[in-house]
Amino acid sequence: MPSFDLTDRAAVVTGASQGIGRGIALALAEHGANVAIVARAPERVSGGHERIHRPVEPVVREIEAMGRKAVGVLADARDPDEAERIVEETLGAFGRLDVFVNNAGATWGETFKMAPLLDLTPADFHECLRLNLASVFLCGCAAARAMLERGSGVIVNLASISGQGPSPGNGAYGAAKAGVISLTRTMAAEWAPVRVNAVAPGSVEHADRAAVHPYAQGRAPVESATAVRRAGTVGDVAAAVLYLASDEASYVTGAVLDVNGGRVPG
Repeated sequence: MPSFDLTDRAAVVTGASQGIGRGIALALAEHGANVAIVARAPERVSGGHERIHRPVEPVVREIEAMGRKAVGVLADARDPDEAERIVEETLGAFGRLDVFVNNAGATWGETFKMAPLLDLTPADFHECLRLNLASVFLCGCAAARAMLERGSGVIVNLASISGQGPSPGNGAYGAAKAGVISLTRTMAAEWAPVRVNAVAPGSVEHADRAAVHPYAQGRAPVESATAVRRAGTVGDVAAAVLYLASDEASYVTGAVLDVNGGRVPG
């Protein structure tokens, strides 16, 4: 049976202080990895709505309680210098970098809103791509340089069902996640032997998301749109990332693993 053993490997998870990122970080640690927990500081609301920004220290303590090493990194994955610093601090803490998970992203934030295309400003569109696509490019490149120097490594990018078809009312995010899928395949082609894959969730329910989501009212229940008749969980996504990060997926690169309960895009 697969063990998904990551003992003594060093992993980075961006956006890891809460929600899906926290779940991914804990899953990697449960299977032996030492983990850098990356999150950014809150920013001023200029074009969207305030988000929850939880500190990294509680997740660091959860991982240390498992007997693993952990380090918190307060950094903005959208910034080129900060992306490089994430890798540098991970190497400084663990002496190696084996797994990088580009999880940071959102359908809306303090600097952009979620809306139909004609209701978006150029700033909304730019900021959505900056968070959801540019961060994957910047952090992916920073991680790949370190991994290629060692001759091995794994990068997992969080895409979305929104990037696999029409995304009415959420078009900027859909465009960004479609870009993540394309970028993942190009990274895999250019950076071998580093493996690069993506996980594309459907709707995932978790407390951090529900607490502040300003656009959730009036939307159809996720359960009615999935073959398995339920929403996704953090654990569903974390399990997919764990598989791709492990040696059990050693022959998998340039792939997009759908975790959507059989939901049709759109």
